[in-house]
Amino acid sequence: MKLRIDFRPSIVVALLAAAALLFWLATCLPGLFWIALPFGLFYTLLLAFALFALVRIRAIERWMVWDTPGRLLIFAPHEDDCVISAGGLGLRNSGLGGVTRVIYLARDETPTLPERREAEARAAWSIAGLGVADLRFLDLMPPLESRDPAKLRAAATALRGIIDEFQPTVIIMPAFEGGHVHHDMTAALIDLLIVPADRFAVFEVPEYSPYVSLLNTPHRILALCARWLFGLVAYNGPPDGVDGRPILKLRMMPAELADKKRMLGAFVSQNAPSLMATRSYPDRLIARTNRRRRSRPFDFDRSYLRFVLALRRWLPARLVDRLLPAQLGTIGRMGTITDWDSEWGRS
Repeated sequence: MKLRIDFRPSIVVALLAAAALLFWLATCLPGLFWIALPFGLFYTLLLAFALFALVRIRAIERWMVWDTPGRLLIFAPHEDDCVISAGGLGLRNSGLGGVTRVIYLARDETPTLPERREAEARAAWSIAGLGVADLRFLDLMPPLESRDPAKLRAAATALRGIIDEFQPTVIIMPAFEGGHVHHDMTAALIDLLIVPADRFAVFEVPEYSPYVSLLNTPHRILALCARWLFGLVAYNGPPDGVDGRPILKLRMMPAELADKKRMLGAFVSQNAPSLMATRSYPDRLIARTNRRRRSRPFDFDRSYLRFVLALRRWLPARLVDRLLPAQLGTIGRMGTITDWDSEWGRS
């Protein structure tokens, strides 16, 4: 049975340090020097990666205080995404007397499941005090495996109308990160709609991505290092960004974190116990900047993902997946990542 370490990166570093120390001590025993030396060097290297990741976490993460009621507009592709990304913000904003509206953009393609997921979302947000009128369930995204530029253009018009009608002070949207094509579509669409005259703040929310980087994904690096602790440890860290921008962590009270966990527990159809265990962290936000939006969320050609996909062609896939785990591309575009130019019909 594995030791699960949730959201506590320093424990992974300590365990790697202990493993490295044990192998170095073993080199002092008669007859074990040449056997223990490679392991001592390997675990020292893993420890160096983990220490660097810990330094990067301290450098790019900072606490955020939300203490003023606002008009909070949350765009979510799917029903559980908005609670994962902004459940804490919704709870806090409602508690302060603000107004929160949640817009869902993609309808589940499995028969009977859309109605069930809608009911689960209403049950989740009722914990934060939101009613029927505060949640809207739309069908604006193309089917998961399809490209439909015309539907995306219609979605852009609808989303701009929602923004103008609600007049938000803050917008929350998924990050453009390559995890799920509907997430990336939502992020790219809203980014296209924002004009200089808009006076609302916009935050992107990372959720999951196949991107791995020593500089930008420290929690992912720690998770990969922890896998080498003799198969006994699994590190579950919060999501990283893809470009090194600061990650703002909402400062939440213990009762608010407990309520967010209860909200995640409403999504029975989406494996509620797993969501409660892996997604009940304080909301993590990245402030939108006016940088030029890229067609792809990261450089696929020189990525860890491309390396893993290449290895899976030459080595047994199960072996590669065990040693170098990775989400094998953007969900909906597996084997590669989102290309917004193709989705929008520019290529």
